[in-house]
Amino acid sequence: MAIPIAFIMCTEGGQLERESLLMVESFRKYTGSYQNAPIYSFQVRERNDVSPETIDRLKAMNVEHQKVVLNTKYPNYPLANKPLLCAYVEQTIDAELLVFLDSDLVFFSEPTEFLLPPEYDVGIRPEHHQMIGSAGSSDPNDEYWIRLYSIAGVKDIDRFVTTTVDQKKIRAFWNSGVVVVRRNKGIFTAWQQTIEQLLEEGTSITTENWYYEQSALSATICAITDRIWHFSPGYNYPIHSHNQLINTERRQNFDEIVCIHDHFFRSRPEAYRERTWVKTLKIMKDFDLRSDKYLWLYSYLQEHNPKQNPAQSFLETILFLPMIKYFLTQKK
Repeated sequence: MAIPIAFIMCTEGGQLERESLLMVESFRKYTGSYQNAPIYSFQVRERNDVSPETIDRLKAMNVEHQKVVLNTKYPNYPLANKPLLCAYVEQTIDAELLVFLDSDLVFFSEPTEFLLPPEYDVGIRPEHHQMIGSAGSSDPNDEYWIRLYSIAGVKDIDRFVTTTVDQKKIRAFWNSGVVVVRRNKGIFTAWQQTIEQLLEEGTSITTENWYYEQSALSATICAITDRIWHFSPGYNYPIHSHNQLINTERRQNFDEIVCIHDHFFRSRPEAYRERTWVKTLKIMKDFDLRSDKYLWLYSYLQEHNPKQNPAQSFLETILFLPMIKYFLTQKK
């Protein structure tokens, strides 16, 4: 008998496993009636094995972790892990709803919208920025999208969304960090087929088109269904772009946010620069920096990230003096 909902994520050694641990800990702490929901973690590439310590911690938080090598063709394109894993899970885990979660999420509230209303097949958020998106026929990126629609079998090519940060109206382009699907629609399996065909055509992955897997998911969704639920702004919240959000998208405290999306464990190559996660959390405009949830996150990151060096200590002290901090929060 199918379970109502199952959560899946990718975990690899290094930065990703640290992100996974934070995501799971926050999920078990703050998601209310979902706290004990089944979470499945997978390592799908041969390299970067998850450490035994991380596997033990995941197990202690009731997460089932497996190494199932799926990404053998595109090992240098880690984002291919997502569609390959999602297709595998769609064919092996008997759940009515499948939820893919990026490891670099942090939860703060119960995700009630994950339980999709019966009239919807997919739950997702629009992409934050246009990036490789197309505004339409006159856009330089449109040739790619028309070709992609042909690969995915999209009939209605005139479906548009508005990006959440730069507020651009573009062809339907959704963020793959949080995706809920009805398993019986076969969306994840079709996503794998779309991205594999795209890559087999000889597409070269560069920094400019790094998010091809998201465009492949978007085209796949358009080919299969128009029953798409856009989660509220507090889902998959782009906290690194908090100050750039328009007022209707911006949230003022973590009680208004279900989950945030950011790489809190990404190190800077310049050892003399302020730590990225510190800057992100310190310069949030009109945000409650004293709440228990904020202090919990700050304390966790302080404990599990490298300690500041003397140069960072000095710079962080200067940067976050009231007048300088005010200036930073006003920057677009």
